[in-house]
Amino acid sequence: MRKIRSRIGICSVVLALFLAGILYLMNAYRRNASDWFLTSYNRHLYSSDYVLLTGTVVDRNGVTLSYVSDGTRLYNGDADIRKATLHVVGDPYNKIGTSTLATMRNDLVSFSAMQGIASVDEAGNTVVLTLDAKLTAAAYRALDGKNGTVCLYNYQTGEILAIVSTPTYDPMNIPEDLEDNRDYSGAYLNRFFSTTATPGSVMKPVILQAALETMQASDWDPAQTGPLADSIFNCKGTISFADGYVNCPKVHGKQSLTETLANSCNCAYASLAVTLGGETVSEFIQKCGLTKSYRVGNISTARGTFEITGIADYRLGYAGVGLYHDQVNPCSLLVYYGAIAGGGKAAVPNTVLEVRDSSGKTLRKPEAVMSDKLMEASTAEYLRKALSEDVRLTYGKDRFPCNIAAKSGTVSQSSGASNCWFAGFTTDPDMPYAFVVYIEHGGSGSRAAGDVAAALLRELVK
Repeated sequence: MRKIRSRIGICSVVLALFLAGILYLMNAYRRNASDWFLTSYNRHLYSSDYVLLTGTVVDRNGVTLSYVSDGTRLYNGDADIRKATLHVVGDPYNKIGTSTLATMRNDLVSFSAMQGIASVDEAGNTVVLTLDAKLTAAAYRALDGKNGTVCLYNYQTGEILAIVSTPTYDPMNIPEDLEDNRDYSGAYLNRFFSTTATPGSVMKPVILQAALETMQASDWDPAQTGPLADSIFNCKGTISFADGYVNCPKVHGKQSLTETLANSCNCAYASLAVTLGGETVSEFIQKCGLTKSYRVGNISTARGTFEITGIADYRLGYAGVGLYHDQVNPCSLLVYYGAIAGGGKAAVPNTVLEVRDSSGKTLRKPEAVMSDKLMEASTAEYLRKALSEDVRLTYGKDRFPCNIAAKSGTVSQSSGASNCWFAGFTTDPDMPYAFVVYIEHGGSGSRAAGDVAAALLRELVK
């Protein structure tokens, strides 16, 4: 009897350990099944070249951008749409790491933990992007072969309607020299999310904001009184500091504060930056979100970098006009201009409208995420009016098919044409859109980048 009881005890312990192991494995399967299933070794999901063979991507209007047929990943039939949407949709081999195909595999694969591979088909789940394919293709054509990025989004909801990064290529006809040809350098990067560039004059509203929120007219010029908004600045074409000077393209003479922005007066903004001081300028650059990394779905945007504090006055003056070592990310700049339009805050950009299963049922729908408060409401109102005057006085309202407020930026290069920007927003109440255009070696910001923005807006109002 003792032997029987002893054996029963041993068997009970073994059974308990066995059941505990089963429970552990079931829990591990519950937690990790999708990760195991999605590993690149799963030949039911991937081709021999590790191309994802399930899942569909469409635009906001249901236009198919990428799908799988007969074991091959395919793309839209229009070459311009394929090239324009490449960086958001993704290449077949996941070399564009910020794309939908690369970052949203879990959403694209229709996986059932109970059925396993039996639940997988070519259609998979459908990721519905916020993009309008036709509008995005228009932005691509407007760039006319130049390298850069364009984005237009709804600053109230965060939905990106058009986003292009160049250089790009056709994922249905991948160039043989893609890896070696310098013309394709950076083709795997989405410049809107992952790069930074010298902003030039598109950063002047940040300096103006800092001045409006911390200074009186007497702080800038002891001979003047009252609020800074009523002050006058006399541009003589050059402003000198103890250790250097900053030039303007021309002598602007006496100007109101609003006119300094419309004239893009380097002397005025260099003077404001030095009067504010490096610590205050640095504080407002951070407050405006220009050093922030925004989270766009599964993507973290590049952070802007600025060398402001502890530098000589004339270097601080150049930093105040968006030069020196200033570097800004296009996405952060777009949110800032969206916040001007939105009264101090703006939605963070987003590329995903929803995820649906094969029956059309919505599985996931991202909610709008708002930025921090980037400025006071009164400052936003002043900047909206000033940037609207900028368009009226400098760029010409007739160039654009709707009412906009905007600022250009032109950054000279040691060789080739200047890099250029055009950033702004529509001012019509029923069109809550902000936009940014950046072109490498494009020429004048007001002309080249402004023309791209005008072409994009013409397609938008259609």
